[in-house]
Amino acid sequence: MAIKIRRAAVLGAGVMGAQIAAQLAAAGVRTYLLDLATDQPPKDPKLAKKLGQKFRSARSIGAIEQLKQMKPAPLMSSSILPSIIPGNFDDDMSVLADVDWVIEVVAERLDIKKSIMTKVCEYARKDIPITTNTSGLSLNAIFEGFDEFLKRRFFGTHFFNPPRYMKLVEIIPHQESDMELVHSLATWIEERLGKGIVYAKDTINFIANRIGVFTLQASFQHMQDLGLDVETVDLLTGKLMGRPASATMRTMDVVGIDTFAHVARNVYDYAPDDPYRDTFLPPKWIENLIEKGSLGQKTGSVGAYKKTKEKGKTKILAFRPESGDYVDPSPQQFPWLGKAQKNRDVFARSGEIIAEDDDGAKFFWRVLRDTFVYSALLLEEIAEGDVRAVDDAIRWGFNWEWGPFELWQGVGFDLIRQKIIQDGCQLPSWCTSGLAFYQPSPGSIQWSVTGPTEKVSVQGGRDKIQKKNHEYYLPKRQNHDDERVVLSSSEGSLLDLGHGVACLVFHSKMNALNGKLIQFIQDAVAKVEEKFAGLVVANDGAVFSAGANLMEILESINQKRFDQVDQVIRVFQGTMQLLKYSSFPTVSCPHGLVLGGGLEVALHTSRQLLAGETYAGLVEAGVGLIPGGGGTKELALRSYQAVSVAENGDPMPFLQRAFLLIGMAKTSTSGAEAIEMGLFPQGASVSLSKDHQVERAKGMVLEMLNRGYVPPLPQQGVKVVGDPGIQTFKLMLYNMVQGGMISAYDAVIGEKIATILCGGEIDGGQKVDEQHFLDLERRMFVELCQEEKTKARIEAMLKTGKPLRN
Repeated sequence: MAIKIRRAAVLGAGVMGAQIAAQLAAAGVRTYLLDLATDQPPKDPKLAKKLGQKFRSARSIGAIEQLKQMKPAPLMSSSILPSIIPGNFDDDMSVLADVDWVIEVVAERLDIKKSIMTKVCEYARKDIPITTNTSGLSLNAIFEGFDEFLKRRFFGTHFFNPPRYMKLVEIIPHQESDMELVHSLATWIEERLGKGIVYAKDTINFIANRIGVFTLQASFQHMQDLGLDVETVDLLTGKLMGRPASATMRTMDVVGIDTFAHVARNVYDYAPDDPYRDTFLPPKWIENLIEKGSLGQKTGSVGAYKKTKEKGKTKILAFRPESGDYVDPSPQQFPWLGKAQKNRDVFARSGEIIAEDDDGAKFFWRVLRDTFVYSALLLEEIAEGDVRAVDDAIRWGFNWEWGPFELWQGVGFDLIRQKIIQDGCQLPSWCTSGLAFYQPSPGSIQWSVTGPTEKVSVQGGRDKIQKKNHEYYLPKRQNHDDERVVLSSSEGSLLDLGHGVACLVFHSKMNALNGKLIQFIQDAVAKVEEKFAGLVVANDGAVFSAGANLMEILESINQKRFDQVDQVIRVFQGTMQLLKYSSFPTVSCPHGLVLGGGLEVALHTSRQLLAGETYAGLVEAGVGLIPGGGGTKELALRSYQAVSVAENGDPMPFLQRAFLLIGMAKTSTSGAEAIEMGLFPQGASVSLSKDHQVERAKGMVLEMLNRGYVPPLPQQGVKVVGDPGIQTFKLMLYNMVQGGMISAYDAVIGEKIATILCGGEIDGGQKVDEQHFLDLERRMFVELCQEEKTKARIEAMLKTGKPLRN
């Protein structure tokens, strides 16, 4: 059955509960957030007056207010706040009769959870899922003693923190759960909240925390055995190992050292037969930090690291367990380190490192070894023998590049197995020589096309992996063996999605736009005109596009080839116009970073379907330039269109918004905010599920075709504000310089932006066409390229990755 979640109740307004409520609200669900009732109104008379009789729900109200302040931001947009309704357990449990899902997120104490479940049974409908977000307690223990109604409807939905950003949700059914209801809610969470679902058994800490926390604990043990420093451990267990930059110690600081130690000790206390039980005991130095209240980020950023200020600049110090002091970090260096850091293939890199024999390589190997062995030994107990469940849980819950079984096979199964045996470690009987966890092999060309199609069965043989309809596995590099590919180059691919829809994929570094990629876009558009009915622009990379290739622009500036710059921008603009006015409908799928030229590509498609996590901005001012590929023109045209239906409408408020977006290089913090800011048109849509984005975009293309798509015409007769508008902006810029808000050179760039938006130095009220804005845009871009301060800004960005405000 297909479940519909229109209203939900989150029981528990702690940090986790409030954030889950925010995620539900972002998906359009009216969400009640309930917590303990407050008996007395606040002592502050102003606050008491503001709350009135609602003071009994002060905990929930305060939690909702706190959402506005939290970092990273749990709210995709402040506009969703009215969808989160505060309440309390004493007065408002009756709302449960009107909701489609109840999720309990109260404190991790069995007595508290059972007490809440008693109230839930009294009020909730008997046809809805009732789930717990527990990260450690046994589900059987929670529902023990309750009637059949609760048992059948009750199961675990374990969100990872922070729930907006972490993809993983572990679904934990039990023997009496209604599996049809479990699967229905899991599908809804996947499609509507954009989460990755992993089914786990009702064992302590489930899958991700059981394996993930173990591998961090193993790092502590080998750190001590080999005499390594805190920062050296993070150097070796971060990007080098295919894990997040936060690695081990920084991850612990972010999670909270006390929380981390509690989760680890859960295994020691409640899994007496665990083969590595003693590994889960926190080392003495971590216990000392907890006793001192040095818990990491939540205690003033004092934990494994200490954040301080020195001469106005932030400084990070590293903890020394042997002395208890904090010192300047100085990670140990190893002869192989430089070469390894340059190798982008984690499989090859890992193989090279474990072949070395110094302390760094020994540590690296031992952490990997223990992770592989523990994952294999626990596979049946925690995941019913499903290697993919473990790999997905670790990738989505801990942000590893590859899961443990994927990494093991990628480095070389037999190589790793033999080293494990040589070290005297015990493996389960099913880990026999020549085993392949997956077919095809992780990281192979075929894997990049189809993903895994088979996985090992620990009972013998292999299990098929059913590919889902929304899974496309878009190419990340040129691949002539991909039968879907129609065109391919080093910079991009055009592939057939079926039903007459093609997909344009970038795979340059950071999907940045360069001369070759611009040419490929032209070729792709021509091919679609010839053979397809519509186009999706998307990719499976971490970013949609980080913008234009600044190095190419800087080379032209250094050679003073400004005629070449003019030609490059002319071609870029022409390519974007080609995309905008093609005879077929186009839908772009922005996600992650969508900056500068990347955003200009998205703005020139017929429609846009943004991922929830979209960080978009026309950021060229930060490198002393203006959006030159039609981005400034698009915001200008949209501003004039906004008032075109009004008699004597004033476009200046809309132009001012566009001016600030470009001039201040504003970047959205979500897809919804990108639309609200005015970066994308109001007709743009948001998909919280990145995994479903391409399939939904394809559906949008087909919908436009079914409705008889007619391509737009280049705009004519745009009535601009002209020179009077430019003078208004100049006054604004003067005041901003005088007030110290911007530099004098920022004002120079601002005048260029204003000139384009206002339609140039002409009388107000004159009518121009779309090409007029493009010509202005190109002229201003070339003029800025001739400025030394623009050159300095570009050089600084390429060298430091940070904008220079000269």
